[in-house]
Amino acid sequence: MTSLSRQTGATLLVVLVMLVMITLFVVSMVRLSSTNLKVVGNMQTQRQLEASAQQAIEERISTIAFFNDAANNTGTWPAGTNTVTSSVNSFTVTINRPTCVYSQVAEGYSATSQISPEDNNWEVRVASTDPLTGASIELMQGLKMRQTADNCPL
Repeated sequence: MTSLSRQTGATLLVVLVMLVMITLFVVSMVRLSSTNLKVVGNMQTQRQLEASAQQAIEERISTIAFFNDAANNTGTWPAGTNTVTSSVNSFTVTINRPTCVYSQVAEGYSATSQISPEDNNWEVRVASTDPLTGASIELMQGLKMRQTADNCPL
């Protein structure tokens, strides 16, 4: 009976300290996992925005009319129109008027002929925005195409 009366509660104290440490460890792991989940979600949204912007670019540059309209201020790009907005994969995509940044007479043709084709370098800028989160991304793509003379309004 004397051994029972001499216990001072050290075991209880050690167990309580260990319980507090385990609780703090679990709380920190939960916070870390939720942070990682947010990071992964943001990366996924960014990739989806990039894909929708790239899809819009590919759809537009697949036709010569997109560039001819920009050069002649007709069709998609009448005078004064600098952007066109559309929806791609539920994201708002804004396409800027393509800009011809460089032009030269195609190799093997004479520069004095009015019907000589030109190698034109175009720049297309697109912004994609997620209307739910407000996240956005801007892409620029350059391309070179051969067109008839005087289709590059420098």
